[in-house]
Order: sequence, then structure tokens, then C-alpha cells
Amino acid sequence: MKTVLLMFLLSSAGPNGEVGASYVEKDSVGECQQGIVALKEILAEPRFKIHYAGCHQSSAHISEFEHPGADDEGDKPERFVYLNRIEKGQLLVSEADSLASCEASINKSESWCAVSTQKLLQQ
Repeated sequence: MKTVLLMFLLSSAGPNGEVGASYVEKDSVGECQQGIVALKEILAEPRFKIHYAGCHQSSAHISEFEHPGADDEGDKPERFVYLNRIEKGQLLVSEADSLASCEASINKSESWCAVSTQKLLQQ
């Protein structure tokens, strides 16, 4: 069975605002679309900017751990770079070595790179 992912790109306003990606597993497309509505209501503050929010079927399973490798000492969470590609209506997510190598591999308008603190469990 395919997983339905709510995928969104979000940044905080200001000079240090980094665009980050989040992937949330949902049980159905309907539940995912409700999640987008809720997300837009929650993040309606001017300090946030939603660059993209969409529901996609995917075979990728994303972990529930938002900050793997981060401890209570205040260390920065580990960052993962993903190449996202829409092919035949499905979101394909693959891990990239770096943001530069990811951006170099983009050749279509249906693909983009994203930085996330979430670890991709399987591809």
C-alpha cells in the first residue's frame, strides 16, 4: 500500500529564515487535505511562509522522529537533503549527498530539493 504524504516547505521570516521540508504520513488523501487546511490556519502568522503544501502518494515512509541525532544539550539537529520528484502523480523521495549535488541533478520542473530534519527510513 502506498503512503499518503503531506509534504510542505516552510520558512520563518528574517535573515536567518531557512526553508525546511516536513513530511507527514496520512491515512488518506482526504485526511491529508484536511491537514493542509489546518496547517494554513496554524501557520497564518506573518513570521511563517508556506512555500508549498501538497498531498502525494508515495512509497517512502518518513520517521516520526523530527530531530534525529539532536540531544538536550542544544545541538543543532542533523540535516538531510532530499530530491523530490513527481512522476506519474506520485511523489518519489530520495536522499542526496548534499544540497549542491541535489540541485545539480534537477532537470525538470516537477522536481525540487529540500532540507529536512526528518530521516527517510526507506526509499
